[in-house]
Amino acid sequence: MSPTERTTRATEVALAEEFRDAIEDARGRVTAVLEPACPTPAFLQALRSEVERAAAQPDAVPYPELADADTYWEATVKPQSRSLRDAVGAIVEWLEQRIITTMGVAETDLKSLVDAAAAEPGPDPAPLRAMIADEIDARCRELHHQMAEVLSVLPQSNPIQDARCCADEAMRARATSDVESLKAAYLRDAGGDESDQQFAEQQWSETFAERVAHRCSLLAAQGPWRHQEFALVGYERARTEAERIVEESASRLQAPLRGLHQLLLERYDSAVTISV
Repeated sequence: MSPTERTTRATEVALAEEFRDAIEDARGRVTAVLEPACPTPAFLQALRSEVERAAAQPDAVPYPELADADTYWEATVKPQSRSLRDAVGAIVEWLEQRIITTMGVAETDLKSLVDAAAAEPGPDPAPLRAMIADEIDARCRELHHQMAEVLSVLPQSNPIQDARCCADEAMRARATSDVESLKAAYLRDAGGDESDQQFAEQQWSETFAERVAHRCSLLAAQGPWRHQEFALVGYERARTEAERIVEESASRLQAPLRGLHQLLLERYDSAVTISV
């Protein structure tokens, strides 16, 4: 291995380590922003209780105006969602600039490898050119994979998915309880003899799921369940925006690599032609 090749390998290892450090640093920062803001089942339950208290006794809560779902959205959820998006955007911008610096070193390193090979092409430059082409291809492919690692800076989406499942289950349980409480009145209103009551019982059973679904739709449109939905949607929108920001950053970082292979080979060909 020539001195140039040893230097190139050492630089490649150092750059890979720097890249990993940058990704891990950004991942920690993004997680510190998003994870605490993610609604949890405990938070959603506390939110429901707080809204119910605000509606029943406004003086018992510090912000009774938040009992109105639209006010809660405008005053709390919407600003937080925007803040999360901006914070993640700033971290990704910092990461992108750090990677661009690293990419500059990697490109310079590859140019040095090409120049060193072109300086001593030998009597037949073609085999050496093929080796250089393979090396450039491998390095560019590795850099492309490293750029894709930017997508990993976001934490897993399992917590928000779990929170939404718990929220849906809580609302369905309330709806089921509400519907079940109406059964006695339904049977009483059906009247009739034992046969009529059996038919009414059967009708109730057959339409029970529909009644629960209808009750869920009614609950979803009013507090505290609407507050709960707003809290979930606000975070989900912030996360969707964060995903978009990260994906666009990865695409920008990968874009220059598409033409780098050809540019480096043209550099080699040009240098060899001049030296010959």
